[in-house]
Amino acid sequence: MILDLLEVYRKNADGDRLVIDNYQLKEGLYFKLYGSHKEPEILRIEKKVNYSGPLWEFIKTADFYSQLVDMNKPVDPKKQIHSNNIFAVAFKAAVLTEVANAVENFKNSLARYYQALQFPKKEDAKILSNYQFPPLNEQLIMNKQEYVISLIEYIKQKISDNKIKDNQYVKLYFAVDIEHYIRESKRYLIPKIFNKNDYNILINGTLYGLSNSNMGLNAKKPFLEHKTTAFKVPFRVSAADALATKNMFTWLDGQQDAEGKPVTEGYLPIGDSKVFTLVKPDERRWDAHYLHLAKGTQPVIDDYDFLPGLTDNLVPAFTLHNFLLLEDFNPQNISSRLELEGLVDDWLFNKNLVRNYFNEKPKPNDWFSEFQVSLLVRYKDAMRNYFHKGDQRDFVSCIDRLSQAMLKEMLPYKKLEDPKLAKALNLRLSLFKYFKIKEKEKMGDLLICLAEGLREKLDTTDNSSENISCQNDQEFYYYAGQIVRYLISQSQAQNPSYALIDPVTEARDNVKFKQEIIKLHKKYNHSLGFNTNIQSDVRFNKLFAVVMAYQCEDVKMNGLDLFLAGVASKNLIDVK
Repeated sequence: MILDLLEVYRKNADGDRLVIDNYQLKEGLYFKLYGSHKEPEILRIEKKVNYSGPLWEFIKTADFYSQLVDMNKPVDPKKQIHSNNIFAVAFKAAVLTEVANAVENFKNSLARYYQALQFPKKEDAKILSNYQFPPLNEQLIMNKQEYVISLIEYIKQKISDNKIKDNQYVKLYFAVDIEHYIRESKRYLIPKIFNKNDYNILINGTLYGLSNSNMGLNAKKPFLEHKTTAFKVPFRVSAADALATKNMFTWLDGQQDAEGKPVTEGYLPIGDSKVFTLVKPDERRWDAHYLHLAKGTQPVIDDYDFLPGLTDNLVPAFTLHNFLLLEDFNPQNISSRLELEGLVDDWLFNKNLVRNYFNEKPKPNDWFSEFQVSLLVRYKDAMRNYFHKGDQRDFVSCIDRLSQAMLKEMLPYKKLEDPKLAKALNLRLSLFKYFKIKEKEKMGDLLICLAEGLREKLDTTDNSSENISCQNDQEFYYYAGQIVRYLISQSQAQNPSYALIDPVTEARDNVKFKQEIIKLHKKYNHSLGFNTNIQSDVRFNKLFAVVMAYQCEDVKMNGLDLFLAGVASKNLIDVK
């Protein structure tokens, strides 16, 4: 994975220019130091502010080359100074402001930092001996250290003037050519760039080791070490590749959208065209690397896939049908997989799917129950693999049970007049038809026939029930839904909810199913009438009689979809 991504990165990178252009400075106070002959220049970096100009460009570049690999590989053993070379001193503001003896502690940290730079560890010095770095000038180091000490009170005053918080950075950069920063950055990085130097080997003068990016292999993770092979690590890369990989991860970590928000997911197309950011798929078909980036102290690619022939196009287009014959519902052809994802996220997951793809512990809320959270955790990978990678195998296999469970669970949250339940049913039935789900592919078309048939049966003004009958189980469940819809519409509550039908949907057999409907009838019979001059009374009483008299072929309750469709559809008993 790493080497594949590195190939794409190198095609786009112009040296380090690409990653530096995309590099983001952390909030804090930055100084460009000229020595005693000129007062420092100062730049305050804040969030959501665009910066430009020579000072910003210099500081951004110097900061990039002065980064630590991570906080486990500092120059300063006590981790008070967070930079990596003699021309840079970076620290949190609290180092100078938090305690009474902060100044003395800072001086000690500074001395410790510069001494570590001048006298590296033996193992680091051994690695560096293979490279032609000029020796550090002891007098130059002392001059830098003494000049920074002379600025302590000045820096403290600027921290106060600019209201820098204790956890924000203060960074000092000496005004020298960037080439000096590049050289000294490599002096630090080469011994630190690998995950663990115990695994380094030298081949024909080239140092190879285990990449530190996206890899952990240390005393805390011994299970990653290969125990039964002649080699202990999964792969080794050259120092040049390790440095380029570090830059690539810095580049990925700095991705932002047009609004300045971090981009953590996207695609890197494979081809000749230059790509300077993670992109979204479109109607074109191309080979691409898919990746998701987990933010933290160090960016980590926690999901990766190579996707040949990737496209956002749905072929054929997905048709969202109005199977429930709803008013103000717009049937449409959807040609974008991401657009379909938006509907599934909104209508089935109440917008809790996409934002929780990589959340290991999503939490319930007022409109998303604990059971729905458990469904999300169970099926979110299948959702993401289809919508983001085009792999529909797991998605197709879970459509039925997932969407039905979600529909049942959302009933208590939805008011009777809320159209989302009906929309979600239309979506569920449309998914059945599009993916040709066995035995349910034609359920939506069946519903249309049931509704039209019931409309014809109820279109009478006489009092007889001869023209109304329940001929099969499908009609029984749909008609029962229409009856229940009519009953709960008699509620005197201001906004009756679908929670009223929970006992009906929980019935395991048809006997219990009918009993719960009869309970609803008793609950609201004070609002029901037998007036032969009121058409809705006549229709309801006829339909209720034939439904209660019907005996299903299968005693088990297996018509939940048709029942819910009957409840959520426009009630034909009231149609004028």
